[in-house]
Amino acid sequence: MNQNYYDIIVGGGHNGLTAAGYLVKAGLKTLVLERRSVVGGAVVTEEIHPEYRISTVSYVVSLLRSEVIRDLELKRHGFEMIRMDGTLAVCDDDYLFLCGDEEHDRKEVERFSSVDYDAMTQFDAMVQMIGEVIRNQMLREPPKLDAGLLDLAALARLGIDIRRLSPDLRYRLIQMLTSSAYDLIERWFDSPMIKSMYASACFSGNFASLHQPGSAIPFFHMAIGELDGEKGAWRLVRGGMGGITQAMANFARSKGVDIRTAASVVKILVEKGRAVGVQLEGGEILNSRCVLANTDPKRTFLKLLDPDQLDPEFVKDIRQIRMGHSSLRISLALKGLPDFRFFAPGEAGPWHRSDICIFPNVAGLEANFFAAAAGHLPKAPRLEITIPSTVDDSLAPAGHHVMSVLAKYYPYHLTDGVSWDDIKEDVADDIIEYMARVMPNLPNLIIGRQMLSPLDLETIYGLTESDIFHGRHDLDQIFSLRPHPRAAQYRTPVENLYLCGSGAHPGGGVSGAPGHNAARRVIADFKRR
Repeated sequence: MNQNYYDIIVGGGHNGLTAAGYLVKAGLKTLVLERRSVVGGAVVTEEIHPEYRISTVSYVVSLLRSEVIRDLELKRHGFEMIRMDGTLAVCDDDYLFLCGDEEHDRKEVERFSSVDYDAMTQFDAMVQMIGEVIRNQMLREPPKLDAGLLDLAALARLGIDIRRLSPDLRYRLIQMLTSSAYDLIERWFDSPMIKSMYASACFSGNFASLHQPGSAIPFFHMAIGELDGEKGAWRLVRGGMGGITQAMANFARSKGVDIRTAASVVKILVEKGRAVGVQLEGGEILNSRCVLANTDPKRTFLKLLDPDQLDPEFVKDIRQIRMGHSSLRISLALKGLPDFRFFAPGEAGPWHRSDICIFPNVAGLEANFFAAAAGHLPKAPRLEITIPSTVDDSLAPAGHHVMSVLAKYYPYHLTDGVSWDDIKEDVADDIIEYMARVMPNLPNLIIGRQMLSPLDLETIYGLTESDIFHGRHDLDQIFSLRPHPRAAQYRTPVENLYLCGSGAHPGGGVSGAPGHNAARRVIADFKRR
């Protein structure tokens, strides 16, 4: 049976739901199709063991735009953020615990360097000031390269934002965009521990050598976040990250959006160069005046469309989009709290309620990149860990806990024909053993676990090559080049087909910005018809 909508959104992740919310507010009849049985895409909370729930992919929030929170009434629909107590950084058998108290944090840093606390303060302030320019672009449509009047106006606004910076900050902006992370860190910091901590931060937002020009761009990821007016803040979400997408879905449904789960789109239908609907697995046809793809650009253009519907050169360019951010996820159900060998055992401390990062030194981080690039597993991975049940008792039974582990770099493509399905549980065992060097009692606490390899992230969540960002944030894959000059303003070469996912500007992270911007583009186009 055919049904008719104005908009059909392919993919019920947070950007698809954001777009749906804005479209329905504009009076457009909208349908969201999600191939999984639960809405939310990679921003979900799922049960990994009976009575143990956790954010299985995306696990913290920082970038979610305040405009999206306000306009979609997310707090009224159940969205609530929870503050973490600090950051525990572990490197080379030593640690650094930062909690935001100046006196405490200065003493901690001075164990490694007498000058690095002031350097960290100055560097973070600089990144925040420069980041304001980047933050201002998030809800703006990037200009076209063939600059019409509107595009020139957009470039002028960007120029004004840059002009407001001091000459030194303009220099630092260019430096951060073009310099290597290694050179930047060497310039600013003295201690190997602090250098390694900042180098490790670059691993969360890119896949690149620390010596590669442009590898410092992930520092902007640290800067552009803003939650409840606090710049650079990172939060957990009550009920897990699914609290975001459930609130979005509740708002959308309350306004009349149809949301269908277990609805896998196999084809975007095109007639005479115009998107006219979709075909579902099983053959069902759904008609619409336009289609918004929350899928990544490679999946959208190379799998959901027939190749002959696109210019061959455009297809060639899309095939060349570099994916990255390859990682694996481990979620653990625990019968108690792990002890840290740096602190007295048996007691919950603020470090349990913090962002916990275990990483090798700068040389080890660099070795991890080259190992992954060659299809090998890292010897000492970079791990980002949270124990969200320490601040949210809805996630596990009383006295029990859940732990989230993000591990990088783990390559999507393994060498010598090795399959992730064959080795993933062994890799999980190795990572837990590695973590036990810091948390000795951890193995004895585990009563359940979920291991998601890079292949699982692709197969289950539809993330091509497990890239949650839908493509690396390299200089030639951001702003007016993301994902391609002919699709950077959310329109695509196929009329009435729009991109609304992380493969579009401003890129990855749980921001809602691509969905917001794509919806605004559709609404503007609708008004002209």
